[in-house]
Amino acid sequence: MNELVFVKENYNVIHISFLRRGNIQEKAYKWYLPYRDMERVHVGTFTMIKIDDQRKKVFVVALSYDTKAEQLYRIFPLVSSQPSWQVQLICQHLTNNSIKFYRERCFKGLKNGYSRGLQVDVSFQNDNQWCFIEYHGTHHYYKRGASIQRFKNILKNMELKRIWCEEHQVPYLEIPFFRQKEIIHMVDAFLSKTMKK
Repeated sequence: MNELVFVKENYNVIHISFLRRGNIQEKAYKWYLPYRDMERVHVGTFTMIKIDDQRKKVFVVALSYDTKAEQLYRIFPLVSSQPSWQVQLICQHLTNNSIKFYRERCFKGLKNGYSRGLQVDVSFQNDNQWCFIEYHGTHHYYKRGASIQRFKNILKNMELKRIWCEEHQVPYLEIPFFRQKEIIHMVDAFLSKTMKK
């Protein structure tokens, strides 16, 4: 006889803590997390919510499941946030490994076709050697609502970063959206190759 199996990813309750003067508060609040927003939040990252026309940055403490979540809790007022949870997860993992990193940093000579500096999602140094990590969302692979020229520029910029890293012997990790569930594993493998003991 077939049985219903609970799928771990089917969380519908989000536990968040507010920030006070940049510090995460101990008290956690629960909200109902609609299915449509499940892939937009991740434990251990920050996100933005909107309460009474004010945007507030909150920390995602945990996710859980409750059959009565819709009746018990208010809907989580999520708004789009930058950086993406995937980039936040990378940054949080580097922090957990005591690695100082930089977000959206430009480097000498790394420019797009219009001679403007190209920003690197996440960069860090190990023994004076720069290392780059880039997360590529769906817009790096599918045109979607962008113009043809905009999409071509995105593809060109990806290639320019690869070439620049190769020419400057900079270790480079590129994480495509379809491997986002492997982020921690991929970053760990990258760190084990690049970090000098």
